[in-house]
Amino acid sequence: MRASNRSKTTIGGALATAALVGSVLGPATAQAEPQGYIQDVFPVGYVYGTFDEDPNLTLIVGGTVEEYCPADPGAAPVRVFLRNDGAVDLKVNDKDQPIYLYKQTVGDAFDWIDGVCSELSDEDTDVVQPYASGTADLKVRISIISDDLVDVFNSVNGELVASDGAEYRVRASADLIVENGVPVGNPADFVSLKLTEIRR
Repeated sequence: MRASNRSKTTIGGALATAALVGSVLGPATAQAEPQGYIQDVFPVGYVYGTFDEDPNLTLIVGGTVEEYCPADPGAAPVRVFLRNDGAVDLKVNDKDQPIYLYKQTVGDAFDWIDGVCSELSDEDTDVVQPYASGTADLKVRISIISDDLVDVFNSVNGELVASDGAEYRVRASADLIVENGVPVGNPADFVSLKLTEIRR
């Protein structure tokens, strides 16, 4: 899976956190909760893929592919912990996030999304319909160790209903390190997406 210019801000959600942290650190002391964290809103626009396997799947969390094209489509509450050593930890534990599963013939998730987004500028383009949709629990843990080092984990666990009535359980996750704004390693090694049919 290739990281396009758009997807570099969405793989694992890591790169979008810098702006979020900047927005909450200013008023940190005034807004800190007794539990030692700041409550804020976290942008949600996660993408998981199967790396051109058969079936070739793309799961989008937070909204449809059309909603994803201009910006992260969803939101969730986040707790921001300011550590004594200067690190910042962000934690999200949210339920009922909308999820949309798409099937494509070839290409990785972000190549496919880039193509859909570019075609949306044409008013005659048909809206891409998801193969299945549902909701999932979302967990995110992001540790901003320094300006150029971020440790990221996120996962979703939910259920989907396809257009033909089939029902699925889906589990997806990403576990990676981001250095200088770039994910380290091959996404196929740190992103997983598993779909299991539970009834038809």
